[in-house]
Amino acid sequence: MRLGAHISAAGGVSKAFPRAVEVDAECMQIFTRNQNRWFSKPIPEEEAAEFKRLRGETGIGPNMAHASYLVNLATVDPALEEKSVSAFLDEIKRADQVGIEYLVFHPGSHKGEGEEKGIELVAGRLDRIIEDAGDDSAVTILLENTAGQGTNLGYRFSHLRDIIGLSKYPGRLGVCFDTCHGFAAGYPIGTEEEYAETMAELDRVVGLDRLLAFHFNDSKKEFDSRRDRHEQLDEGFIGLEPFSFFVNDPRFADCPASLETPEGDARYKQELALLKGLRR
Repeated sequence: MRLGAHISAAGGVSKAFPRAVEVDAECMQIFTRNQNRWFSKPIPEEEAAEFKRLRGETGIGPNMAHASYLVNLATVDPALEEKSVSAFLDEIKRADQVGIEYLVFHPGSHKGEGEEKGIELVAGRLDRIIEDAGDDSAVTILLENTAGQGTNLGYRFSHLRDIIGLSKYPGRLGVCFDTCHGFAAGYPIGTEEEYAETMAELDRVVGLDRLLAFHFNDSKKEFDSRRDRHEQLDEGFIGLEPFSFFVNDPRFADCPASLETPEGDARYKQELALLKGLRR
């Protein structure tokens, strides 16, 4: 497994590489645009070229971009739908421009319209986005499992399965498993047996061939809390040992795993050393 972290791209996407090197990351996740705004300036071609150069020079990858938290592909609001689809398409184009392999997003919130309706809407909008991105796009879109707060979709493996199953382009879709979210949604990983069963369920429902990336976070809240609160590694209710099950699983040897812990850069180097120390 390739171990990395969510790295700041402030000042330009290529600036993430020296920061990733500083914390000894083997892969990374970034925002390619301001995650709190609908519109962002285009990435200059020279910046994209520098990103690709540093990717080759450092060997850091495969890498992920995380879509804006504003995007909600499950909305029934026509104005929000158009903004979400447009912003998501821009996310794909930016990831393609710099050569990022994966674009991770939260499936969205149905806002009281019901899970079945929300799932149908997400699948339909993804199809529209994939068609607009075109066959030349090399980005794989990853649905992230969620903790299940409020009316958010994605907290059951069946939600991910159904979105992918309803899409006309399942080959363009995969899954990113977040440890905090899975734990908070009621999927146990505390012992080796629990980990094996949760992965077996994910395999039965979705298929492990679709599990292409991970977010590594401890949880501030208890098991099955349905609360999305990330914690530093080994300081929450998950603890450190369960991460050894992921790190040493040969099925995920080539997958990127990114930290998203609260203190960010200040603790990434220390936490990545902890994770690497779990390797057998």
